[in-house]
Amino acid sequence: MDQSSKPSSATPRADDDDASRLKSLFAEGKLVHPYLTKEFFQDSSSSPSPREHHVVLNFVDLAASLAICCGVSPPCSEDDKLACVCNNNISTRLTEGDIQTRRLQLAAEIDGGGSSGRKHIVLILCDGMGNSILQNTLKQQHQSFLNRNNQQHRLRAVFPSTTPAALTSLATAAWPGMHGMPGWNLREKIGCDFPGNNNDKAHPPVQLLVLSDHIKDARSGKLLAPEVCSWDEVFVEQPWARQITNLNSSNNANKQRRMIYINAYNGDDYQEWAQGTKNQNERKRKHSDATDFSEWQMGKQASETTKQSSSLTLFETAKIEETAFDTLGEPKGSEDAIQYYRDGINAALDMIAKAEREGESTFTYLYTAHPDKHMHALGVEHAEVRNVVRGIEIETERFWRVLGDREALLSGEYDLDSNSGLEQEVKKSDDAVDATVVLTADHGHVTVQPKDMVALPASILALLEYACIGVHGKGRHGYLHCRAGLQNLLQQRWKAIDELHQHFLLITIDEAIELGLFGPKYMRMEVRPRLGDFVSISIGMKTLVTPSENETFCRGCQCQGAHGSLHPEEMHIPFILLEPSSR
Repeated sequence: MDQSSKPSSATPRADDDDASRLKSLFAEGKLVHPYLTKEFFQDSSSSPSPREHHVVLNFVDLAASLAICCGVSPPCSEDDKLACVCNNNISTRLTEGDIQTRRLQLAAEIDGGGSSGRKHIVLILCDGMGNSILQNTLKQQHQSFLNRNNQQHRLRAVFPSTTPAALTSLATAAWPGMHGMPGWNLREKIGCDFPGNNNDKAHPPVQLLVLSDHIKDARSGKLLAPEVCSWDEVFVEQPWARQITNLNSSNNANKQRRMIYINAYNGDDYQEWAQGTKNQNERKRKHSDATDFSEWQMGKQASETTKQSSSLTLFETAKIEETAFDTLGEPKGSEDAIQYYRDGINAALDMIAKAEREGESTFTYLYTAHPDKHMHALGVEHAEVRNVVRGIEIETERFWRVLGDREALLSGEYDLDSNSGLEQEVKKSDDAVDATVVLTADHGHVTVQPKDMVALPASILALLEYACIGVHGKGRHGYLHCRAGLQNLLQQRWKAIDELHQHFLLITIDEAIELGLFGPKYMRMEVRPRLGDFVSISIGMKTLVTPSENETFCRGCQCQGAHGSLHPEEMHIPFILLEPSSR
């Protein structure tokens, strides 16, 4: 057995408790908790309450801090406890005040700490570009712009380490246990069935798919109708951008930042929700070929004319192109990805320059689906992945250099050759635009070889009514819905199968909540049923795959990129903070 197939701890005994094994793996540093250090689990027997040095920043804290920088107070969820289940025994000792203090400190760091705040704040999110990707791709630490500026031990991903969980946390400043999207293709059952057909308004179970052109049922492929589940019911929490549009329309708030969203998906249902639109009946798409998330993200209140008008002046979007799947693995694929990222950088510069001329402050959010899209298809180590990451570094440094030269920004002469731009001297801070840039990722990545793809045996499938698993990530934190009354039998059979017991931790959802995996508070009642009975957490590279994926990838000998578990490569994400004093 080679290293990639080995579990991260000694072979467990059949009677080992998987929740205790998980704590041990946290204590050893072989798996990574979303916000508690390994020292907490080493010290927990003598000091059960988290101390300051036991807690690290999570992606959710960054989201809340950015909301603060945009004039929005993070939601205080004390009143939500009545609607929640299963308190978190470890992390409820972290008070609301402790969490808020940490976020205010981070917000001050990003916003410059002054009374007026930084004029321009830019968030760049490179999907899947965890710390290990930067370290292994951009080898020389002192010569690499991104590695040199990365505070690599500062920030961790949410669990599960997946895009829908992270982007929904970014949009709401809420933990995955509080918002409605802690994973892909979550199973939702609306209403209570009664005998016969009594028009009881119950619906068959659906599999929620939000990162698509429209929010839909992944099983049937049909759009999710508002009468089945509205956007706010899907996501549970509201996007913080909606508070910005409410503040702006009330005419009693301080001057707001212009909100700028740049990605390849503006106009989709998910983006629309994250940008603040209430539901699919309330928005007019700006991009006819877009998908649903942007309509939600920006907070537009299209049902009210005055709010819609203020939103249109407050929010701006730019749509960039996306790389075609059939070019992945070829030079054209990486060249296109870099060019489209370059286009996004230029769009950000255009909009910041416009704001500078008009005396406005901005928040810009630039999202790229790379290198994630390349890594899923090719694995982490592929040469085209390296090309994409290096291109992202070159364009990001060019972006920072242009922001350091206000004259060049306003002249529009910033679209220079990237390589020659690296050799230019940085101008004095007096000539720089007053801006902070934060670059991060939603999660990291690992390569899953065909030999590490595991299909659930028939004896396990016989006990399940839904297995939310898959090679690209779902199978690294599989949500398992048991048939009624068969939970104990599933645990017994799981432990009896060496490949499953050695390489995966079968944790009940309530145990996962108590360990704080979904956040430091509790889980909303609306979210809890979507996760089923158990989560199967991969210890190493082994990943649960569906029968069809087993046929396609295992027998086809195709490696794939994946993420979603608690492996260090998935959980450690960059915190690259570029601010005037770092020039």
